[in-house]
Order: sequence, then C-alpha cells, then structure tokens
Amino acid sequence: MNSFKNKLLNILLYPTQLFEKLTDKRAALYAGILLVGAIDLLLPDLAAFYKLHFEGKPITAVYLNAAAVVLLIAVLGLIDVIFVSVPLFDFFKFMKKKETSMVSATSEEKIAVIPHIATSIKIMKIYIMSHFIIIPVSMVLHFTFLENVTENSSEWQLYLALVIYMLIYIWMAATITRGINTLFKFNPIFRKLTFIIVFSWSYLFEMVFEMQILNWLTKILR
Repeated sequence: MNSFKNKLLNILLYPTQLFEKLTDKRAALYAGILLVGAIDLLLPDLAAFYKLHFEGKPITAVYLNAAAVVLLIAVLGLIDVIFVSVPLFDFFKFMKKKETSMVSATSEEKIAVIPHIATSIKIMKIYIMSHFIIIPVSMVLHFTFLENVTENSSEWQLYLALVIYMLIYIWMAATITRGINTLFKFNPIFRKLTFIIVFSWSYLFEMVFEMQILNWLTKILR
C-alpha cells in the first residue's frame, strides 16, 4: 500500500529526488519566470487573447501590443514567482531556525534536525515546476467545462466550478509543499504546518494577483 501511495505521489507531485537535484543556476530560473508570465497573460484561451488584442487592430496598435505582451510576460512572471516564492522561503527559513532552537533547548533531544539545502532560487524553481503539472489539466478542464460556466449558469455548475478551482489550488499547494519539505528537511511536527502555510499564502496572493495586479497591468494593451 505504501509503495502504491509513493508511486502515486511521485506522479502527481513529482519525486522527491527531483527536488533534491535542483540547483541555483539562473538560466533555467529566467526561462521559468518567462513561462509563468506567459501562462498568466495568455492562458487559458490564447485564441481569445489574440482576437481581442490583435485581430482587426490598426498596424500601429498591433506593434504596440506585441511590445506590450513581451514586457508584460516578463513583469508578470517576475511578480508572480518572486512574490509567492521569496516570502515562503523567508518564512520557512525562520521556521527551520525555530526547529533547531527547539532541539537545542531540549535536554532529551528526541527530535533530530537535518540541515536544510533550500535557497530562494530553488523555492522559485519549485513554484515554477508546479505549473508544469497543473496547467495542462487546467486547460483541459477549461475547454471541457469551465469555459461555459458564467454567473448565469445553474447552481450545480457554479458549485462544481468552485470545487474544481479549489482542487487545482490544493494540488498546486501540495506540489510546492512536497518540494519545500524535501529541501528544508523538516521533522514531522513542522511538516504538518507546511501545507497550511503554502496554501494560505499562495491562494491569497493569487486572488490579489488576478483581481488587481493582472487587471491593472493589462490596461496598457490597446
């Protein structure tokens, strides 16, 4: 049973060995930031985005929008990745110090502390990696069901859409949690807190990002 569970987690949340192999090389990080920015700006419906901002527009507007898209992808990617990942790294680094101090203050020393291998760049890469699993599934769900759900849809459709969105957020948070626990090497007491913190912060930021930051920055498109 444990073997099946581990195999399932490795498929849904990545193997822990993959997180352990992460490095601080920046080239992959920069590419990942641009990828996240493109996801934030262009998806889930790339065709609709193209029709809205490019189809039938004057040539000057097309050139301006093309330049704006490149700029927005970079800016949105930076904001999204940094504002989610860096606060999480700082908070869990603080938690790791608390874990160490707790053990140092315990005479029996029943709780073992393993030095962490986490860095802010690795946590950013974990956040970027979570998109690789979630986005394809989100795209399928969007075009098969969510695209047709509006505020005028039936009650059961609205509730189902809400459940789907929440499951997606939980899945992403679980992926990030697995990566953070792998790198910070928390003991079981602290590992139980990781998911709650990751989910709460990423969900709150995503709400602000989609409702405020994204809407505000995309106003430069003509």
